[in-house]
Amino acid sequence: MLPGALASVAGLAADTVVVVDPRTTDATRELAAAAGARVLDHPFESCAEQLAWGLEQCAHDWVLMLDADERLTPALRDAVVAELAAPRHAAYAVRRANVAFGRRLRFGDWGGDRVTRLVDRRAVRLDGGMHTRVRAASTGRLAGLVEHHTLRSLDHYLPKLHAYARHGAAELVARGVRAGLPTAISRAEWRFLRAYFIRLGFLDGMPGLVVAILAAHGTFLKWAAVWEATAGRRPGAGAA
Repeated sequence: MLPGALASVAGLAADTVVVVDPRTTDATRELAAAAGARVLDHPFESCAEQLAWGLEQCAHDWVLMLDADERLTPALRDAVVAELAAPRHAAYAVRRANVAFGRRLRFGDWGGDRVTRLVDRRAVRLDGGMHTRVRAASTGRLAGLVEHHTLRSLDHYLPKLHAYARHGAAELVARGVRAGLPTAISRAEWRFLRAYFIRLGFLDGMPGLVVAILAAHGTFLKWAAVWEATAGRRPGAGAA
């Protein structure tokens, strides 16, 4: 996926930086270097930490942040160029078109979220865990779309879903959150109902159904992991 992301910004960025988890064993480094990018290793702690560290390594103040499975559309490229000629905000958000099994989703939880992707690194702060939040005095909006090819196959997506669930559970446990299995079940049920019925995910056909089920599955795993991590510390837990 990385070559597509790099191709979508070719000629747009004066300096391309690719930050790689040292545990990466695929051809990411070679592909990025072949495209002219600076490749830097940094141990992965969270998405927010990885992005924040990457911003510090950039040579320019304005930075366009892009995941390997994202692509800029031509309209968004034009909007970035036009806005940088006279910036009015410290950060800019863009609508993301999420693609599952080769089909763009228009409804459900993935029906069209907005993500902040263009920032003045001198004037923003990144926090959060697996889901990065960009703090800025003002955030504008750009025309065009970021294509997000997030679910290409179940074999590709399930390990990522499980990793998100584990990290999400760890963040909750670190904040002192506890939960029982009824909580895990009820939250998973609500996630499916919201994605498939309330947000009309059923209008996306079979991909919409699969995405709603996967979202509920990930939610259940996250809260079940919280239960697993905290149940043993409750008074009387494990007593005969």
